[in-house]
Amino acid sequence: MAEVRTTHEERSRPMAAPAWSTVWRMAGLLALVPGLLFVGLAALGEIGMPAALGSAAATYLALILIVRRHLRELLILRQHLDERSQAVDLDTALADRRGAISLIGDTGPAAELALSLERADRQFTAWMKAAHRQAETPRRVIQAIPDPLLLVDGRSRIVRANRAAQRQFGQHIEGRDLSAVIRHPAVLAAVRDAQAGKPTSTVEFEIAAPTERTFTVQVETLPEGTDLPQAALLLFVDLTAVRRSEQMRVDFVANVSHELRTPLSTLMGFIETLQGPARDDDDARDRFLEIMRLQSLRMSRLVNDLLSLSRIETNEHSAPTRKIELKPILEGVKATLDLEARRKDMRVALDIDDGLPPVFGESDELTQVLQNLMDNAIKYGRSGTIIEVAAGPAEKVPAAYPGKRDGAIAVRVRDRGDGIDAGHIPRLTERFYRVDTARSRELGGTGLGLAIVKHIVGRHRGALTIESIRGEGTTVTVFLPKAPANGGNAESAVKPDDRAGSRSITAA
Repeated sequence: MAEVRTTHEERSRPMAAPAWSTVWRMAGLLALVPGLLFVGLAALGEIGMPAALGSAAATYLALILIVRRHLRELLILRQHLDERSQAVDLDTALADRRGAISLIGDTGPAAELALSLERADRQFTAWMKAAHRQAETPRRVIQAIPDPLLLVDGRSRIVRANRAAQRQFGQHIEGRDLSAVIRHPAVLAAVRDAQAGKPTSTVEFEIAAPTERTFTVQVETLPEGTDLPQAALLLFVDLTAVRRSEQMRVDFVANVSHELRTPLSTLMGFIETLQGPARDDDDARDRFLEIMRLQSLRMSRLVNDLLSLSRIETNEHSAPTRKIELKPILEGVKATLDLEARRKDMRVALDIDDGLPPVFGESDELTQVLQNLMDNAIKYGRSGTIIEVAAGPAEKVPAAYPGKRDGAIAVRVRDRGDGIDAGHIPRLTERFYRVDTARSRELGGTGLGLAIVKHIVGRHRGALTIESIRGEGTTVTVFLPKAPANGGNAESAVKPDDRAGSRSITAA
């Protein structure tokens, strides 16, 4: 027999002992037959009565010892089996059984029984571990799927969600009703059809968090024989990039054809004039060439802004990951625009808080935001005024701001111009929208500046507000999430259940 060692815990366990009254009764019953045999032999004169009584007493005492030993072994096994039936950890239960063998001994029927139970226990443990590994395999496969996946039961309750689904719809969606997570009627109808056993269906829908996204969801019915009757499996595929590309192509053709028609017509008209009546007119030629140069510059700015907007929209769903200091960006933009401000007898005044925390961002994109805002303030501000630019922790953030209330940095650009009527403010960030089309074109505007600002701020998981008072001026404020000290990206600075990436446009 293999040597079995016991742990301190096993040695300190109370040893089972049978009651003496039980031992005496069982030994007495077993000693009854040999006792009667000894008395009969004495009656026949084969042995003396004292010898017969002594032999009967010796037999009784020997049986007491034998019965007590076997009862003790059986009680130890019973005690251990009782403990084993309550054990949760199979390895612990196996160790307890080895302890029982050590108390019984290495020989005898009880030890053989204990060893048989130990072998069965080992086989059972191995089987349970293999079954556990097999059960874990589907779960690991589901978690490894990069697209969101949900499993709902017959009552439309979410019973399984992989990591991608938890990132998209929330960390604690398991156990919730599907309609509380996805409110799209067509998706819910497809799930009901799947639960009723109808064929696979595919639905396309849009969601608004953390930014607007387009998904197609394939709804499958689970095969029969599973432990979830009438269950449905939902696999989501993100089509945002595809749909954006399609929409961008449509918008590009429509907007560019509209915006380029005027300068192209102007260029063609002057070219025809220079080739005809004004061919030999030096004064007219110089004047027309200057107009053509300005129209060409306008088209160049328009194309550059369209390309910039296209690039920003393509990357809008991915939050920036680098920490950026705003102070050098603000100072650099001011230095770039100082000459233009002096031409209008204006001045750009910076007010940057000491120790301004960094934000997550792209330096080039934030430079473009601040340059567009300051450039607009110079263009539309009154001559002889000051452009006020302030940066610091936000005292108050708009309701639509998706970040943490106490973690926002505000950058305000205020001009002293004519102001904007409240009716125009909600549309200022639309592409090619202009309050005064003629004045905007005269000042070299493309109608895309604030649209670019809006999309960059959205990519940075921030918010944009525009406040204007007619006759006093306009204040544009950009709210950006402060970079957490423990790292991450702009997404990690956003509230978990409110990753809307919204932009707030307010009027005053």
